[in-house]
Amino acid sequence: MSRDRSLGFEFDGSDEQEPPREEVPLGVSELVGLISETLEGAFSHVLVLGELSSFKRAASRHCYFTLSDDDASIDCAMWHNDARRLAFDPKVGDEVVCMGRVSVYAGQGRMQLYASALKPVGAGAAQRAFEALKRKLTAEGLFEADRKRELPYLPHTIGVVTSPTGAALHDILTTIRRRFSRCHVVLSPALVQGADAPREIVRALSLLQTYGRCDVVILGRGGGAAEDLAAFNDESVVRAVASFPVPIVSAVGHEVDYTLCDLAADHRAATPTAAAEMVVPVLARLIEELGSLDMRLRSSAIRYIENLRHRVDSRAGRLKDPAKSVAEGRQRIDELAVRLERGLLARHRSVAMQLDIATGRLHQLGSGYVENIGTTLEAFDKRMHHALEQRRRNAVTSFAELRSKLDALSPLAVLDRGYSLTSRSDGRLVRSADELADDETVDLRFHSGQARARIISKGNPDT
Repeated sequence: MSRDRSLGFEFDGSDEQEPPREEVPLGVSELVGLISETLEGAFSHVLVLGELSSFKRAASRHCYFTLSDDDASIDCAMWHNDARRLAFDPKVGDEVVCMGRVSVYAGQGRMQLYASALKPVGAGAAQRAFEALKRKLTAEGLFEADRKRELPYLPHTIGVVTSPTGAALHDILTTIRRRFSRCHVVLSPALVQGADAPREIVRALSLLQTYGRCDVVILGRGGGAAEDLAAFNDESVVRAVASFPVPIVSAVGHEVDYTLCDLAADHRAATPTAAAEMVVPVLARLIEELGSLDMRLRSSAIRYIENLRHRVDSRAGRLKDPAKSVAEGRQRIDELAVRLERGLLARHRSVAMQLDIATGRLHQLGSGYVENIGTTLEAFDKRMHHALEQRRRNAVTSFAELRSKLDALSPLAVLDRGYSLTSRSDGRLVRSADELADDETVDLRFHSGQARARIISKGNPDT
């Protein structure tokens, strides 16, 4: 027996045996790497059902757990990027479905399942996942009441996200046509049940957001079991509803059903029919309300006009007759003119008398002196007459200007252009033909003279 030092294996060197072929040994890491490549190639995407026999969250926020059944167990790891998407809080004893890939942990040469998703199995686990997601989204403020928006009073375009073949769409369209058929409805179809439903609903909402013309959106489906409504408890769907730019009405299931979309939406309706009734008013009722408002507006306007007319008539009664006021003004001007003329004459007589007295006294002083004084007096007399004449002309000019302004403001000037004033038998001026009755007698005042007339007919000046 001899030993091959290069290989490290013993062999029998008799002629009957063939000498072994030379082989290169593998390192441990190389062997583990080959096993890892083999396992990952064969089990790159697996779903494993089992029970959590241990579960731990590390300080790095990675999760490490053991998945077991009655006969075997496997160690599992879930990195932080995947673990933060967990919709429930895993606990020992939970039955779960784990999705991931099988590989080898090189540090210990141990086969391990690297999980990318983890979902609970069974009603209890599903409810725990529901409550955990609800607490998470509540903490983020997605369900706050102050985020809720009012529905538009009269929407022009209504978006609908539901199954195109379900009864919900028929109920929504029937209700809208019955209540307000002038609304425009845009359907963005989507699956509302099954594994692909969350992705379909998010896509349908995204299409409506891109469309950009909807005033309100109804997201709905008919009733069903709790597992049938699971899509409306999906985190991606709830976030899409909460972030939608226009108000959303959630109409999922019946009154007893309750989903996270109901909390995230701006309004919740028990059924699709109730949602349609919520977003559109009844056209006939609107028409009736408009008619009532029109009558109230007309009545208010009539009362307001009558009140103004009464106030105008009341104030008009306290006003003087404009013709009388003008006549009194003219008489006052004439009196002032006479007084002015009398004053000027009296002033002239007084000055002339003083002049005569002064002249007589000067004659007594001597002819030469008198002549000088006479010349001075003549000059003074001329200046005085000139000043008096100038004052008289100024007074006449001012009087003429005042009289011209008064004539311009006088209603009689309007009458001079061919117009007339019409008054009723009680003296009130007539401003509208509607104030007169057929066969009524009225007084007509012209620029010169008056007349009396009887109303034969009335008409619109435009016709």
